Amino acid sequence: MNTINMKSNYLCYLSALFLSVLVSCAPEEKDEAIADYSGTWKCTETTSNPSGNSTFSVRLKKDGTSNTAYFMENIYNLGFSNQASLTIDASAITIASQTIGTGNSSYKASGSGTVNSSTKLTMSYKMEDGSGAVDNCSATFEKQ
Repeated sequence: MNTINMKSNYLCYLSALFLSVLVSCAPEEKDEAIADYSGTWKCTETTSNPSGNSTFSVRLKKDGTSNTAYFMENIYNLGFSNQASLTIDASAITIASQTIGTGNSSYKASGSGTVNSSTKLTMSYKMEDGSGAVDNCSATFEKQ
């Protein structure tokens, strides 16, 4: 009977060892690290209406404690008192449809983009001033 208990204990020990090895080999879940994009960026923007290129500064600020919600001040070179809400995750940027500015100086904005690196972003967006004219913009942002 003692031999049976020893064999049983031995089998339990081997089973526990096998399970612990098996569990330790399971793939780990990785949290996707998202950079902090807050700061001043140089924007190089190309517009379609009117057609042209310009370079100016914008500022990205976090919206609360979210890792992905930001405000972009001076989008479309509208001044630092005008800001757009956007989300930036590890690879994509989204500007949900929104109105920026007030009165005759307001624009409806929407667009998307790509995170090239923690210091370079590219975006395409539409700016509508309410007159029916749409300005299709593309821009590259480089962190300063």
